[in-house]
Amino acid sequence: MEPSEYVAPDGSWIQPEIFSDPSLYELEKQRVFGRSWLLLGHESQLPRPGSFLRTFMGEESVLVTRDRNGSLRAHLNACRHRGFQVCQEDRGIAHRFQCRYHGWTYDSDGSLAAVPGEASIYYNEIDKQKWGLAPVARVDTYKGLIFGNFDPDAPTLEDFLGDMAWYLDVILDRRAGGTEFLGPQRWRIASNWKVVAENHCGDEYHVGFAHGSVFPPDLGANRATPLPFAREIRPAPGHGLGVNIFPDEMSPAEHLNQSPAADAPPEVRDYLMRTQDEVVERLGKQRSHIVLIHGAVWPNFGMVPIVNSLRIIQPRGVGEVEMWAYSLVDRDAPAAVKAWIASLTTRTFGPAGSFEQDDAANWAAVTRSSLGVEARKHRLNLQMGLGHEERSDRVPGELGMTASEINQRGFYLRWMREMFGGECR
Repeated sequence: MEPSEYVAPDGSWIQPEIFSDPSLYELEKQRVFGRSWLLLGHESQLPRPGSFLRTFMGEESVLVTRDRNGSLRAHLNACRHRGFQVCQEDRGIAHRFQCRYHGWTYDSDGSLAAVPGEASIYYNEIDKQKWGLAPVARVDTYKGLIFGNFDPDAPTLEDFLGDMAWYLDVILDRRAGGTEFLGPQRWRIASNWKVVAENHCGDEYHVGFAHGSVFPPDLGANRATPLPFAREIRPAPGHGLGVNIFPDEMSPAEHLNQSPAADAPPEVRDYLMRTQDEVVERLGKQRSHIVLIHGAVWPNFGMVPIVNSLRIIQPRGVGEVEMWAYSLVDRDAPAAVKAWIASLTTRTFGPAGSFEQDDAANWAAVTRSSLGVEARKHRLNLQMGLGHEERSDRVPGELGMTASEINQRGFYLRWMREMFGGECR
């Protein structure tokens, strides 16, 4: 199949084969995960020199450290002798990492510190400066989030995020103390990573149907009716999110009553209300009236901010992902507030969450369907809202209605650009 047959020029259809073709997945590892800014974690996970965490960039195991000088580093978690992982722990404090296979030892800055038998069997002929851990070419942060990129020639993180940063601030820059990650929880789903990512970036259409057990028949006969304040927004192709844009005259208390925190304990509601003045001061009146519902940063950083869930969609082959889900909380929030938020995240979008189980089953079914010889012959429709995109002077990016595939089209057009070149509008 020619690349032009995978995705329509306007993104209005896709070919199911893109979810199950192993050769495409191998190319994605190079051209998508090998060239994009990928979320590694949060600075709160690396609080002091010697802190480390183990994560992945695509299927590459990566060791992220704060070195002795306090600088953030990221390296392939693979010994330069035989490739064994030098770090087996998920997170902790260590200034040195010794490979369990042959004992080569590396410092937290990635340099090779010691080689057993350096004098007796290497005859002092090994140049340790040349055999440190392989570095991730670029490491940068945004409001506490840590990103890495294997491509030394990639655009800056700021350029990569573009207008998406304006929206990320709504959840990352609410308070002067910043945020922190709680978790993660991890589980595997038998799905292609793109099926999961596109749902995060733009699918409000499924809510009344896939989550019918949570939202029973009182939704009415037409479960796809647009919500009054909600919009799908495409800050740039590949990035996407759904938001509530509340009217200026609506009070913070009214915002709260339309969120999951409406039924929160008094101490949680009190905290959210008493910090509202600081939120307005930091974000401005306009952004303080915006609530993020769901979203995704290209390619695999997913969000359900309405329940404080941030997740990394880690690919584990063409037909499987491992979800890493964190609760995002204000660093200076009281312990009881953090505990309630973590519970909310888990109850809704944890591995046994009321919403997550529905979604995981659907994503797996879509992926299985793409394996069928006959199923691959028939395109999938993504034309909802095509030609009805608009812009607003209140927010950056292109807007669609609550039920619109504006973001899915952008996602697959971005995929085409990264995979095969060309323009991405």
